[in-house]
Amino acid sequence: MPRAIPLSAYSPKHIRAAQVFKLDAVPNSSPIEINLQALIGELGWSMSDRLRFWHSLGGMAPLVGLTIRKLDLEEKALVHCRLDANGALSILSNNRACAIRFFRDVFLNSPPVFAGRRNWKVTSGWIAAKTTVAYFAGLVAGALGWGPKVPNEIETSLREALDNLQRRNWKSAVVMCRRAMQALMEVAYEKQFGAKPGGLDLNAVTRRFEALTPLPIPRHWLNIADSVRNIGNVPGAHPRTIPGYRFSKQDAELSYTNTSAFVAAYFEKIARPTI
Repeated sequence: MPRAIPLSAYSPKHIRAAQVFKLDAVPNSSPIEINLQALIGELGWSMSDRLRFWHSLGGMAPLVGLTIRKLDLEEKALVHCRLDANGALSILSNNRACAIRFFRDVFLNSPPVFAGRRNWKVTSGWIAAKTTVAYFAGLVAGALGWGPKVPNEIETSLREALDNLQRRNWKSAVVMCRRAMQALMEVAYEKQFGAKPGGLDLNAVTRRFEALTPLPIPRHWLNIADSVRNIGNVPGAHPRTIPGYRFSKQDAELSYTNTSAFVAAYFEKIARPTI
């Protein structure tokens, strides 16, 4: 059996041959603890993800319970979890490992109960039922419609920045964050003005956005772009030094945090058309 199926397999063109990994679990005790730290903090959270409680609406709605949807673009995996009013849990995914890891991280050994695997009766496997596959295909289409589409140059620079941060190469991490910010603002410029910025540097591009009314990018995000630019100017963009100054972990972490937050905000909220 496959370990994972590409999300593209759930398109109308390929769906007939697709399968879905399904994990069903029934608890032996109550309550069920949900590890929000793992769900949102460790696994991340984006505009494509959902945490919903379906109520009865005066007896009119047949599906009552909690649903959780998580899209992981790095793993190229979607996990859809449903927890009904009786405590029965069902997880659908295109990736077996992601589904099992989601169940383990979110529902097992969570404080204060710390319920383990023995507290659940679990069955799982790949299924090809047409209704289930079609349902999951709809979930994939909906999730990808919200998912950020970050240009490769920005993603590559951010990955290199994180790699340098983990290797304690503070200066290199700062430089790559500034490079990612430059690429992001150039993308934003082209989207806003319909042309490439040409010879404009990062400062000039940012000032062009500041001059617009209303601001297409909120001022606090432009200030964050400036912070990354100013930190990155010293070791990377301009051959100048600060006497006695040594780049530190704090510089690198600030640059990476601000840049990755800006990238997420831009592609998930700022550049997304109103629906």
